[in-house]
Amino acid sequence: GTATTTVTLTVNKATPTISVDPTASAITYGQMLSNSTLSGGTASVAGTFSWTSDTTEPSVSDSGETPYSVTFTPTDSANYNETTTNVTLIVNKATPTITTAPTASAITYGQSLSDSELSGGSASVEGVFSWADETTEPSVSDSGETPYSVTFTPTDSSNYGTATTTVTLTVNKATPTITTAPTASAITYG
Repeated sequence: GTATTTVTLTVNKATPTISVDPTASAITYGQMLSNSTLSGGTASVAGTFSWTSDTTEPSVSDSGETPYSVTFTPTDSANYNETTTNVTLIVNKATPTITTAPTASAITYGQSLSDSELSGGSASVEGVFSWADETTEPSVSDSGETPYSVTFTPTDSSNYGTATTTVTLTVNKATPTITTAPTASAITYG
């Protein structure tokens, strides 16, 4: 006769194959990976792609693209394992916010903006203010003050771009130099 018995069989989950990685939308420095949208991507079974660590705040890389881990979660999680791949992500430089424009020392007509000292001023990050075109030689304006463009350059230029503002500048009238005094004709008393 025949005899029967029960045998326990372990069926391990299969790991799906990712054939096409998803693409990621660009973000700005200071944002998290969760701000980047993953689109497309193909695997051997149905499922979804998501950032493995979506709270990561990436820096701007020299190449402009940095790879980050993406997890593929199969719809049929009872029979398939999660798997990962790397997706490149562009992180754009952030633009600092100028909270207070600097002040400029007065100059005299004939001097250039480089002769005016910028002082004070603040922004959302550390950096320095400078004239956008320091070779400009401004004229005296009727109001006595003229606005000129100033560039803010952040110390962390890897992750932040420059920002601009305007600063008013007083240009005083120049005093002419008399090189030769005029001569006067003689007159008679009275």
